[in-house]
Amino acid sequence: MALLDKEKIAEIKSNVDIVDVISQHVHLSKSGTNYLGLCPFHGEKTPSFNVNAQKQFYHCFGCGKSGDVYKFIEDYKQVPFLEAVAEVAEVAGVALNLGEKSTRVDPNQSLYELHTQAARIYHTVLTSTEEGAKARAYLLDRGISDEIIDTFNIGLSLSDNDFLYQSVKQKFEESVLMQSGLITFSEQRIFDSFRGRIMFPLNNEKGQVIAFSGRTWLPDDVANKQLAKYKNSTTTPIFNKSEALYNIDRAKASIKKTHEVYLMEGFMDVIAAYQNGVNNVVASMGTALTAGHIRKLRPLAKQFVLVYDGDKAGQNAIYKALDLLEAKEVAVVRMPDGLDPDDYHKSYPGALANLMHNSRMAPVAFLMDYLRPANLSNLQGQLDFIDLMAPKIAQVDSLTAQDAYIKRLVEILPDFEYNQVETAVNKRREQAVSSQESPEAFLGYDESLMPPPPEDNGYFYEPTPIIQSVSPVVPIKLSPIEQSEMQLLHRMIYHPSVLARILSEHGFQFVHQRYQALFDLMKDLETVDEASLMVQVTGEAAETFYEVLSLVHVPEEVSDLEVDDLLKNFVKASKASQLQTLQEQLEQAKQTGNSALELQLTLQIIAQKQQDGV
Repeated sequence: MALLDKEKIAEIKSNVDIVDVISQHVHLSKSGTNYLGLCPFHGEKTPSFNVNAQKQFYHCFGCGKSGDVYKFIEDYKQVPFLEAVAEVAEVAGVALNLGEKSTRVDPNQSLYELHTQAARIYHTVLTSTEEGAKARAYLLDRGISDEIIDTFNIGLSLSDNDFLYQSVKQKFEESVLMQSGLITFSEQRIFDSFRGRIMFPLNNEKGQVIAFSGRTWLPDDVANKQLAKYKNSTTTPIFNKSEALYNIDRAKASIKKTHEVYLMEGFMDVIAAYQNGVNNVVASMGTALTAGHIRKLRPLAKQFVLVYDGDKAGQNAIYKALDLLEAKEVAVVRMPDGLDPDDYHKSYPGALANLMHNSRMAPVAFLMDYLRPANLSNLQGQLDFIDLMAPKIAQVDSLTAQDAYIKRLVEILPDFEYNQVETAVNKRREQAVSSQESPEAFLGYDESLMPPPPEDNGYFYEPTPIIQSVSPVVPIKLSPIEQSEMQLLHRMIYHPSVLARILSEHGFQFVHQRYQALFDLMKDLETVDEASLMVQVTGEAAETFYEVLSLVHVPEEVSDLEVDDLLKNFVKASKASQLQTLQEQLEQAKQTGNSALELQLTLQIIAQKQQDGV
């Protein structure tokens, strides 16, 4: 990809709203002038991911990730900067003149080609050989027709030790064969990793084959309890089971159209759904649902429907999956009689689609059944169950739905009436509201969170207050000196005269290193303003920079008196730090019995206290 000039990059960014871009991947809720959501870069249950619509940047108060719209695409999709620019340009509707594109070859191109070749060989073996005819008869007996075989490119690996290896060894380097995981190289011999199995290829979003899952079918293999029924490809440079989704390439268009996706456990379940006319279905290849899977689906779907197996393992998987999704965006379909979707399809032909469409339940309803104690005759057990369910019911937006859940809970509990359960739910609702409205839930200056004055712990008093931040979600407790440091940095970024004054202060130092690091970077720049810093800062300095923009909101005008007050705070904090160091050294001298040093330090402490007027 050709290089783009700074003006073009700026033009693209000015033509797109960061909120529109990020909301395609993260569910955002408006909070004041900002937007909040669960951070896509670390696991959390309380939103700490803040998108500043006015200044067009994001910052997570939990993990520190921050940046502009390009940085988000880079980190979220793990792509180079220019690819991020191209994607944002497409959203913005800005044409790019990239000139001659780079002829750089994908470093994994050979792996893709090998997997494509392997899928072709496996499919040919299934559809055109004597052993393949037996395997097709086995599949047909299980409801897999020739049409399904062709649609899903199902194949067969021969029982021969090295049939695939002999077929591809002349076309691919040994290093590629080893990397693919399709061929096993041991000290004694080389053999195919998949042998005597029906092969289901797994494609990425672009339709490229990236892995396989092989199922036993020969009678001796099926009877062999030591042999795994299913065998998946190992992790390779093009395949990670924590991110790959079976059928994503075929389902993508349907998911986009319907804005919802059905999540299943295995490829046979997906095929069963397809046979019932449901196309917006993917499977996590038998592994637990992960944040990586959700990250791939969020740009396509707004609603996630969990259709996992009806056995205990499947229900446990639903429970874990609910932790990754917001209640508003997920529904659960419980398979009856402990069946999986494929078994249900075979037992009740043509009924699976109706079950998937019309038998959905909200997460609270599922949890009420899943978390229900086996023995409810014990009063304490009933109380514990109410404690589990009350906060979940209180989080439901609709009061009508809350009422229905309370009534259902009362039906389950033998010793509790409606008003008792309603009181428990109301209490949880009130606690949730008060926690959002309390001062501790606001970012920025709050006097109740400040440490005592200097005579008690060395901190300065009468801090210059910072107006509360825009985000009432994540409690960030800062010491007064940190408040002053952030406010001063904010003034230097937006007021060149303040920066010039601080630079003229001989020996000026921030108290905390992370603020000093940002200040050092600013000193070396020809131009210091919000736009230039967004481009220049990286790493921890970038986190500090965006934190300053996020937490500090002060009037536009700055006065000499304000800066004087801030500098006085620094002096007081510095002296308090020096006094604390002397006191620590004195304590150490006492413990080691060094009376001479003890006397010297005592005199220094007295002198400094007199000087500071303490």
